[in-house]
Amino acid sequence: MKPLKKLMIAAAALPLLTSCMSDGNSFAGIFGVSANGGKFVYANTAYAFVSFGSYGSWHIEQSSGADWCRVEQMKGAGNAYYSIPAWFGLNTTDAPREAVFTVRDDENGDDAYGRFAFGQRATRIDGSLGSAALVTEISGDDGSRITVEYDTLCRAVDIVMTKNGTQLSHLDVAYGADDSTYFMTVNQLRADCDFAYQPYRLVSETDTVGYYEQSYVIDESWDAFNVEEHKTGGEVVAQSLLFTKGSMRTGSPDDEQSADSLGYYHRQADGTVSVERLKLAYSQNSNRRQSLDVNQLLLGVERCSPYQLISLFRNARNSFVISEASAADGKYTVETTLNADKSVATMAVTDKQGRKITYTFTYSSMPR
Repeated sequence: MKPLKKLMIAAAALPLLTSCMSDGNSFAGIFGVSANGGKFVYANTAYAFVSFGSYGSWHIEQSSGADWCRVEQMKGAGNAYYSIPAWFGLNTTDAPREAVFTVRDDENGDDAYGRFAFGQRATRIDGSLGSAALVTEISGDDGSRITVEYDTLCRAVDIVMTKNGTQLSHLDVAYGADDSTYFMTVNQLRADCDFAYQPYRLVSETDTVGYYEQSYVIDESWDAFNVEEHKTGGEVVAQSLLFTKGSMRTGSPDDEQSADSLGYYHRQADGTVSVERLKLAYSQNSNRRQSLDVNQLLLGVERCSPYQLISLFRNARNSFVISEASAADGKYTVETTLNADKSVATMAVTDKQGRKITYTFTYSSMPR
């Protein structure tokens, strides 16, 4: 085969299939075919790329998924390497799906071709199902109020938490891409991410919010990690989650998981420390039927992490609503009522002292 005469800038690609032929004076070949590097996209992923090279002019045929997936360029010239955007509709079916394509040489398409497919998950990047209702407000009868705004991809972009009119936190979230690098900014914090916008560390000049594996857990049937906020002045807030065999997600990101235990740690700037160690039990109600992780309300709005409420770290989202959280000195109990679509309508939490707070949820319609 003759060498390429032109090389176009492309996203990283894995060589999945090579097919070439020669009939004397003509050459044909489709090679280096990669759809998103072989990775699935999520229910609310907007776009990804297919990359391939071709020695001859080519065209793309689509055999499935035309109602939700399209490739921006369906034909082109030879002697070039391409990286072409593919665009996706929101997956609200609550099931994974696949769009299948074949790129063929125009003159020798039966012998020089490459197949590729985009697989789309049933769940969004935050772990909720693709059809999950979007929570716009949570009102507590203790004077607490949470409001959330979303972009057209069902991603939370503005979160405000208040108690009796006093603001507790405000997150302004932006999602972007620059030179094939995905990034997220939250207030003054920034993280480089993959296409799924799952950060490992959000960092500013003064603060850090991040995901920390617990290195002492070495058994492959266990997993434990923390989500920690380190604030200027020495304040630290952390949640730790322990998963054992049978409770953690073991396969697809669409699989369900429920942590065995939850630890909460808060060290204030003056050195005062509060700790909760809780064994968890769950109801049969899904925590994936609404956009927010309602389990974050277990300890009250003052101890609710806004980062985890919107599931910036999706591995920390349990798939079912907690029914009971037991400690050595008492327990928290949770009662929920559901809407017709099985999203949470109300959530009543009774703490270890018997105090009860009821939260009422308001929703908006899904973007189309």
